[in-house]
Amino acid sequence: MGTWPVTLLLLAGECNMKPHFSDLTTGQRANFGDGCSWVPDFIFTANCRQHDFGYFRGKSLKDKLKADRDMCRMMWADSYLAWHYLVTITYWLGLTLLPFPYFFFHWGKYRTLEQIIALDSVL
Repeated sequence: MGTWPVTLLLLAGECNMKPHFSDLTTGQRANFGDGCSWVPDFIFTANCRQHDFGYFRGKSLKDKLKADRDMCRMMWADSYLAWHYLVTITYWLGLTLLPFPYFFFHWGKYRTLEQIIALDSVL
């Protein structure tokens, strides 16, 4: 039968591979997205930039909730004052319970790294 079925499966998988924030250069990571949209960044700009990447990448509800959870885990780890923890909890509640974050997430197959970078440069 040959190796062509395996090759087709590998190619199909590559078409929908999930890009990661770490795939960006240091400069791209430092300037990606707009930080914490519509709320103050405080000390959490880098966390919000990584969260923006997850929303640009998109795919499913599982991916959206993972992006939200990962951002809040990073915020929690970066917190060192009591009010930082309160901000983290408040942001998490806003991301998961309010309806508008669901409109800004890309629903559908993963975008490629090139598509994500191009979209970021436009916005």
